[in-house]
Amino acid sequence: MSDHDAADRDLLAQRYGRVSAGGPAARNGRGVLVAVVIGVLLVTTVVGWMIVSAARGPDVDAELLSWDEPRDGVLTARVEIRRDADLAVTCDLVAVDVRRIIVGQLDLEVPAGPDEHLVVPADIPLEGDGIVPELRGCRPASE
Repeated sequence: MSDHDAADRDLLAQRYGRVSAGGPAARNGRGVLVAVVIGVLLVTTVVGWMIVSAARGPDVDAELLSWDEPRDGVLTARVEIRRDADLAVTCDLVAVDVRRIIVGQLDLEVPAGPDEHLVVPADIPLEGDGIVPELRGCRPASE
């Protein structure tokens, strides 16, 4: 085969998109394939993360801020709640005595509303000498 035939073949291959093994067009095709595979993996990861986030349910976070000395059989505490807007929340509060025995309990119901961050007072009725409240947790009211 002459150099002229090889040059014609290369010219025709470039013109009509035929790829010779290991040529620049073959390397370009591999790059596109790698880019497509990476793109598909990225999209799959993002969609999977969104599905898991949605299945996890609404976020509720709460913290016991402060409390007052018990008066008239009631221990008053203030609870800071961070929630999704328009989500009703139920928080479980207890009062304990010096031996850490539960002497009062309250299911604090916080109705749905536009505020995502709020501080709510809670009056825990006592059946003993309660000295400190404990926040056991908060959850959406529907659970």
